[in-house]
Amino acid sequence: MKRKILAMCLAAFLFSSMTVFAAPTKSLVKRINEAKEFLDDIMEAPDTEIPAALFENCKGIVIMKQYKAGFIFGIKGGFGIALAKDEKTGKWSPPAFVKAGEGSYGVQIGGQAVDSILLIMNKEGMEMLMKTKFKIGVDGSVAAGPVGRDASAKLGPGTAILVYSRARGLYAGATIEGGLIINDDKANEQFYGIKGITVQDILFANTVEVPDAARPLIEALKKYETRYKEIKDSKMQ
Repeated sequence: MKRKILAMCLAAFLFSSMTVFAAPTKSLVKRINEAKEFLDDIMEAPDTEIPAALFENCKGIVIMKQYKAGFIFGIKGGFGIALAKDEKTGKWSPPAFVKAGEGSYGVQIGGQAVDSILLIMNKEGMEMLMKTKFKIGVDGSVAAGPVGRDASAKLGPGTAILVYSRARGLYAGATIEGGLIINDDKANEQFYGIKGITVQDILFANTVEVPDAARPLIEALKKYETRYKEIKDSKMQ
């Protein structure tokens, strides 16, 4: 009897220890799909489109869904994904999962949720992604991003992050002050099936390949980058 109980306990332990190596859950795939949908939504509307030159020159991107309470609000939590671009090859990394901590927005807009795109524009911004958590507007300079396909893409000196956000179906450039972005280690372990994998492993160490679930998002990023070349070529003709 004792042997049976011991065997059952051992089996339960092995099962629980292997759950991290299970196939990506639907909820995490949904996060990636929703990030792509929001990116497409922003980029396909002329009055909210991120300038193609910024997409071409950015070094990384974070796409977040954050939740708030009240009209004059602070962020109460949320989640998102981050991707980095290889400076040498121009290829996008696999997505890494991140979470949002509490904070507040510089531009306060009513609504129950805020979707945001953070373009990482320089080395300082990329160094923030190497941390287990960083505070927007504190660990690096942040500014509301310009919009429009052919809009001027001039940046202020040292601008690390450009923010594009939407609340209650309305789009608005907003500066995030004091909001935390934190590594979602549990989600990354679950999605990639590697115990102890970190955001930094995924974005910078080539630890994993781009999963099939993320290929539509990667293709969308490539498509929006090529718009810069199209605009540039049309001006030269």
